[in-house]
This record gives sequence, C-alpha cells and structure tokens, in this order.
Amino acid sequence: MHQIILPRPSTAPARALAVAATAMLAACGGGGGGDDAPATPTAAQTRLCPASLDYNTTFTGGTGSGELVKVQIDTTRMTWQVTFLDSSVPRQTGTVQPTRSDPTNGLNVMRGTLKAETGLPTEKLNQCAFELSGASLDPNRPAKLFVGEGVAGGTIPGARIQFNGVLGAGAVPDTTFPYFQFIGFAQTETDLSKIAGQYNGTGFHEVPSKQFQLVAQDYRMALAADGSFTVCDNATGTCERKGNNFVPQPSGALLSTNYKAESQPPTLGSTLGKAYLIVGKLRGQLVPIMIRVGYANDSLANGPLGADDEIGIGMMAPAVAITEGTVNGEYVGVDSNFNYRVTALVGAAATMMDPFRPSDASLAIPYRLDFAQQVPGVVRTSRREAPAGSAPTGKLMFTGGVFGFLEQRDGGPYFTVGAFVQ
Repeated sequence: MHQIILPRPSTAPARALAVAATAMLAACGGGGGGDDAPATPTAAQTRLCPASLDYNTTFTGGTGSGELVKVQIDTTRMTWQVTFLDSSVPRQTGTVQPTRSDPTNGLNVMRGTLKAETGLPTEKLNQCAFELSGASLDPNRPAKLFVGEGVAGGTIPGARIQFNGVLGAGAVPDTTFPYFQFIGFAQTETDLSKIAGQYNGTGFHEVPSKQFQLVAQDYRMALAADGSFTVCDNATGTCERKGNNFVPQPSGALLSTNYKAESQPPTLGSTLGKAYLIVGKLRGQLVPIMIRVGYANDSLANGPLGADDEIGIGMMAPAVAITEGTVNGEYVGVDSNFNYRVTALVGAAATMMDPFRPSDASLAIPYRLDFAQQVPGVVRTSRREAPAGSAPTGKLMFTGGVFGFLEQRDGGPYFTVGAFVQ
C-alpha cells in the first residue's frame, strides 16, 4: 500500500484510448443480466446508477486493509455510513486492540456527509460519484465512492497504524493510510452449491509487522460445495488446504478460519488470521472477492498472544476461457497505490489512466492483451510500448463485469479491481 513510482509510458500509443475514455464512470458496473459485453450506446442517455439510494441498500464488501464492511449512503440526506463487521485494523494508534470492528458502544460504525462529485468529465458520470467528507486522513486526497447498479467501489476511512510490539516481536512502523480501497455488492451469494467450482485468483497483501512487506497472490482454487477447498500457488506449484472450510455468515459473506498467510511464518505465534469470501451477484454471474483479516493480540485477556497480521484483498474468477471482444468497455477501481484508475479495453488493447484526467496521456499506461490463455480465464498482459513478452507482465481475469489485475513491477506487486462502467 506504499507509493510505487511508475514508469512513464510513451504518450502516442496511449492518446487514442485516453481520449476515448472520457465517457467512463468510476465503479458503475453491474446490474441487469446477460453476458459481459457492454451495452450498445443509444441516443437516449440512461443513468449508470440508481436515481436515489438510502440506507435500505447495503453494499457488503471488502477492503484493501482486509476488513469486512458494509457501506450505506443516503443521496437525499447526503450522508454516508460504514459499519466494520470484522477487522484487525486498530481503533487507536499505538495499540492492536480493540479493532475497528469492536461493536462496544456502537464504535464500529463511522458516519459523515456526502458531497456530490464534480470532477469527472460529464454530468452523467458525476451523478453516480460522491466524496465521503471526513473519511480521508489527507485533505488533499479525499475518499470517494462510485455507485452503480448493484455494486459500489472506491475508498473508505483510512487509519494511522503504529505498535511497539510484544515479546520483542510484532512492531509496526508509524504509517498513515489516508483511505482504504473498497468494493461491495448490494446482493451476495452464500449458497456453496452455487459457488463451488474451479477458480483463478490474484490479490495483494501486506504485513504490518514485517515493515509492511508487500505480498502478491497468484493462485488456483478448487472450492467444493461443502466449503472445503485446495489452493495451488502458481509461483511454487504447491497445493494445500490453507484454512478451515468456508462457512456462510449472517453478514452475507463466507468465512474460513485459521487461513494461512502468504508470508510465512507468522511474526509471532500460530496461524490465527482468517479469510472471507464476499461473492457478489452481478450481470447474472458471481464475483468472488477474497479478503484476509489479520490477527494481532498483546494481552492474554483477549486470547492467544500473536501477530499473524497479514491483510489484503483479492479477486477470483471462474477458470473458463474469455473470448476477445466480449469484455470490451470501461472499468474503474482503486489500485494498490491508492490511486483511482479507469481502464479502457477494446479487443486486445487496454489503457489504464486517471479517471479525473482521462485525456492526460502522460498519466496513461497502454497494454497489449494476449487472449491465448494457456490457463483458461487468465489473460496475459504486457506494456504496449515494450517488446512483446518483456517485463513487466501481468494477468487479467474477468467475471460479472469486474476484473482483477495483477502486475509484477520493480517496486513489488501491483493490483487493482475494476468494475464495468459502460
């Protein structure tokens, strides 16, 4: 989650898609049924999000900080509310307990006012985007929420994290996160008989007690209808059962306890972190988002002492081949560098850019996509200005109008989830 300096691409290849992408909306994906092909533009402009929302609509989802949350907004009263259902992010700097999900005195709920967005290229786009006033710890980088039909994405309140450690281990350097990445769904699926299958997965984790070590997720999962699963790491080729069976929760998510982290061994103690699957229902398909909630405890009064604090977010998609041209469109999300990003995808070409400055080609990164798919469902990427096959290379996967993208860069793994706009 630290800033990574990106190489500047040549502007000529990026300019065409950068200009074409001025008509996109952050995270306004989902809704309706059918396949992943974008709707044919019509003369009549239709809204990309509901005309109004209130707290009767709840977006249940996950964050880059490994938190299970529900987000609600009221577009009449112009207010927002975030409820932390499970989290290892401490409520106060210098501590590890209680966390933001401790419900004592209702302190697991944060509230504020909404401000209408005005910085996107058109009113059609701005009417589905909002600033969460008071949510960011950096006034120059406001938290924003982008709402679509059945999906919401953007950022939620950040945190300043620091801890001196326990038993000589588990110290966390003083670090401020202005906000955390978020994606959530108005409807989720918890019936494992409908979710079971073969999946590809990518994600991005970090370990606070290991100097915020960055860790990529790149794997295949076989998930059974009884909640049991096997994870095969694509880097090492090893396959293992990483946690206890996934079990449906009242929150609308699935929980696996004692879920093994990517970075081994834990800083202190045994594996006590957990994983949640939040399986969104969008465009007639399922969209599994996986988060890992870490564990950190310095008092026996709260349970075993330990620091198994790896946290993060990822996405899975069915291991089914994607046909070139069926995923064309514009997608928006927030990346592992905390930047808002839009991706314009046409055929075997894509360009990633700043949604608030889409015509600025100097901020764009053009990609070429390889739909050959040696692994069904995994589309390989490379930089369009670089020789074919040269680094950095990445992986794209799609389901329900949402993509997950992982790229290995010099500064470490880069990850983002994008939701279809139009």
